[in-house]
Amino acid sequence: MKAYKLHGPKSLENFKLGTYDEPAVRDHEVKIQVKAVSLNFRDWALANGWFGYPGEKLPFIPFSDAAGIITEVGASVTRFRVGDRVAANFFPDWHDGAFTAAKTARSLGGSTDGVLAEYVSFPEQAVAKVPDSFSFEEAAAFPCAGVTAWHSLVVQAQLKPTDTVLLQGTGGVSIFGLQIAKLMGARAIITSSSDEKLAQARDMGADVLINYKEAPNWDEKARELTQDEGVDYVLEVAGQMARSIKALKPGGSIFQIGAVGGPNDEAPNLSMVPINTQRLQGIYVGSTRMLTDMLQAFDRNQLKPVISKTFGFDQAKEALSYMGSGSHFGKIVVQVG
Repeated sequence: MKAYKLHGPKSLENFKLGTYDEPAVRDHEVKIQVKAVSLNFRDWALANGWFGYPGEKLPFIPFSDAAGIITEVGASVTRFRVGDRVAANFFPDWHDGAFTAAKTARSLGGSTDGVLAEYVSFPEQAVAKVPDSFSFEEAAAFPCAGVTAWHSLVVQAQLKPTDTVLLQGTGGVSIFGLQIAKLMGARAIITSSSDEKLAQARDMGADVLINYKEAPNWDEKARELTQDEGVDYVLEVAGQMARSIKALKPGGSIFQIGAVGGPNDEAPNLSMVPINTQRLQGIYVGSTRMLTDMLQAFDRNQLKPVISKTFGFDQAKEALSYMGSGSHFGKIVVQVG
């Protein structure tokens, strides 16, 4: 099979396509012919050497999000059969239940081989069935960014129509967050440096738009637009914790997800958090059960992931460069088969 591997030292130049043996299938595993994969900011950061995992072994197959068709099942597999359409979970060992270190020790495309290959194999409990309403490109968009937003707003927040959510930027997590907020009837505030992207978000139902180039103190603007109450929830993806805390109402929660804005020297003042009974909750993607629930919820409500741009398999490096440019609105997808 053909697969990409990230070689050392990490760089886009060492992101290389090669020919390898197809993966074997053990008793409880399924083999998947990958049809599409999607990118996350993490993939760009890993490829460019921004960070690594403890014990990381180069080269490895990158990317974490894939959808495809099962072509082979192990002797003990009971949940799937050949021909089923499935998506792989970000954590192959987190099937259900609460977060634990053991369940999250392996993450695809980071601490273990990922999915940018023509074939992959996983335990049957590490994949979710894809409803017929989704294309493979759409299904591949869910596992990391989608589940992260779902874990935050549905599992942890148990979002209500009376809540207000602040979403940073228009990348995968934030746009999924916007869709979930509107699905639950909540009010959504979204930020961007682009009026064009803000207009797209408005067309998707965003209630309040903030251009953070025009309003760099976007936390103050968010409070102003909520009659100085603040927001109930923040999906913190930008590494702007200090401003997120200022935008949050007493009793509200920040879901700490990432830092796509790069390093930020402004240290947050955490001393007021206990007084305001605010919560800082780290979110590290989620379980196969969350992925399954989200796929079913979007299917039943006729919601589709937002795909910014699609690339061919031989254009994977171009897709990474596009991710790094920050030009996307929603998800970036690479077609594999």
